[in-house]
Amino acid sequence: MNYSVFTTANKSYFPFVDVFINSLNKNCLNLNKIYIADSGLGDYRKYLEEKPNVCILDTNIIDEYTGVHSEGWIKATQQKTRVLYRLLSETNFKEPLIMIDSDVCVLHDLSKVIDTNFDMQVTTMSDGGHTRSDGIFIREIASFLIINNFDYGKNFVYDWIKKMEEFGENGTPFPHETPALNTLLQTLNDDKFNVGYLKELEVCADQVLTSQNLSVHFKSNGSTNDNPVINFERRIMSVHNTTENDFEIGNYLNEEQYDKWKNEYGV
Repeated sequence: MNYSVFTTANKSYFPFVDVFINSLNKNCLNLNKIYIADSGLGDYRKYLEEKPNVCILDTNIIDEYTGVHSEGWIKATQQKTRVLYRLLSETNFKEPLIMIDSDVCVLHDLSKVIDTNFDMQVTTMSDGGHTRSDGIFIREIASFLIINNFDYGKNFVYDWIKKMEEFGENGTPFPHETPALNTLLQTLNDDKFNVGYLKELEVCADQVLTSQNLSVHFKSNGSTNDNPVINFERRIMSVHNTTENDFEIGNYLNEEQYDKWKNEYGV
């Protein structure tokens, strides 16, 4: 089954998105297009646009990353659902669309988890979830989501955006993306909207790899103290490869572009 992918990135996340795109193109034979919401890529946009299946989407966000949960990070995260809604409204997709965080390395073709019997597929946390201090229960994560039915999917994303806006108006603590997703899922009428649930350790593993993993998520620890270079290097080095999965970061990272990027941050 063919499919397309949607993500968002800025200059501070450039090495992540470089690894993401190159791993998709190397390991996914059924991949069609890669859509990237530009939340401040700067000069790196031109490099990414040279790849034949990459389509860059404009946003009005150009904030520099200054750490996870910083103002720039929050604005970019909020913009992701808005650009996704615009993409679903303007593009007549003939295949599923997978929304994935850009700090991911894809190891195997993602088509094996697509099930078009579901309108949408979301990813469930491997630990069963937790309750935030404000009482919102988090079980599903927004880092890997598949839309198969675009009419239903577009309506869901619209409601998702509205729920995030409601959180903002009510002073709900950040981040809003995943809590809003969970709040909506918990109130859905399953008779009208058929949702499938994916296993986090299968589709988007964190830190420890097994032979079942389709991709690895370089998940942050929530720190706002690291500069982008340290942030990138710490997160890719936190992954423990316990199998023969092809996880050699150098296979996916353009060294020339990476050195240029590091120099911009004085490293």
